[in-house]
Amino acid sequence: MRRLIPPTVAVALAIAGCGASTHTTASPTQPARSPSTTTGQQTTPAGLERAARSALEQNHTLSDYVLSHNTIPSWASQSTAGPALAAVRSSAAQRRAGKVQVRVLTSSMEIRSVALDPSYTSATASILERSRVRVYQRSRAVGGVRTLNEPARVELHRVRDKSAFVVWKLAAV
Repeated sequence: MRRLIPPTVAVALAIAGCGASTHTTASPTQPARSPSTTTGQQTTPAGLERAARSALEQNHTLSDYVLSHNTIPSWASQSTAGPALAAVRSSAAQRRAGKVQVRVLTSSMEIRSVALDPSYTSATASILERSRVRVYQRSRAVGGVRTLNEPARVELHRVRDKSAFVVWKLAAV
């Protein structure tokens, strides 16, 4: 008999995938790279684009961590803020309440484009996240391994006058 995924699990997976970043070699408690916080060295458009890409990568690391642990680490605000961080918190809380655990088997993110706003205070990006996950509810596997391909449009905001960005909002495409 084939089991269907309960709607809460499907919603949790969909929301969790929207808070993404690339799978990098980071320790489970620290992001791979911290955003550049120098004020005068990377304020060129190329430097700001690198800062935006770094924030996207850190956000992907955060997303994988939260998906696996259902907790928000202390370093979450380095790459994510506003509605995006609220969505990640809500998703983790829903999974905890439903006793859902997700094991991330593989995860990657492709940054398709990054466009800086002419004011250099915000940026938009197009990304594609690819993951293979296994969902457990109450310590029992629910279905088999799931392959997720999730394109998204990401809005990033610059951190004050620093050469750093945070992921502000994600929208599935």
